[in-house]
Amino acid sequence: MTELKDFELQLLKAIIQDNLEKFNYLSEHLDFIMVENAKKTDTGLFINFVYLKQFKEEEFENGLLSAEPKLTAPNLKNELTYCLDVTNGKIDFLEIVTNEKENWDGNLEGCSLN
Repeated sequence: MTELKDFELQLLKAIIQDNLEKFNYLSEHLDFIMVENAKKTDTGLFINFVYLKQFKEEEFENGLLSAEPKLTAPNLKNELTYCLDVTNGKIDFLEIVTNEKENWDGNLEGCSLN
């Protein structure tokens, strides 16, 4: 397990901000999650999270959440697509993939949200 990096946290906050109507309670979870592991593929990245504190599971609060800001990487032609999986009211994993099947090393350093 590792702590969330600054940009990972920024990305999660942006997603929650754009989905406040139904998922506003997730902002309370951010201080209590860590990265369990990150799996890179040729065109994407999966970041799995683990909780350090138990939260009441929100029944049927499932969703695949994204946000308006564009996620860009300096070495890619196209923007990245990102999606946060929420299962039973908890942050489960974040998927980030390239568009047009561009090869990407999964490094979020230098990426930006615009």
